[in-house]
Amino acid sequence: MHTRTLNSVREILLPFTGQLPLEPSVRLNDQITTAIEVMVKHNLHIIPVFWNMRPVGQVRLKDAFAIVGIRIP
Repeated sequence: MHTRTLNSVREILLPFTGQLPLEPSVRLNDQITTAIEVMVKHNLHIIPVFWNMRPVGQVRLKDAFAIVGIRIP
C-alpha cells in the first residue's frame, strides 16, 4: 500500500466561498500543522488561505486532522 505524505495546505485546499472572516488565516504553502494550530488556537473549523495577499481558498479542520491521522466524527 502506498501512502502519500501531504505537507502544505495547498493539497487540501477548498474553493474560497467569500463567507469567512479574513483573519485568522494561513498562506498557501504553510504546513498543514500550522493550519491546525491556527484553527485550534482560535476555536475555528475552517479558515481562509491566502496567496499573494489574496484569498484563494479555505481549509477545514476536519480535512487537516484527517491528513495527520485524526478522525473527527
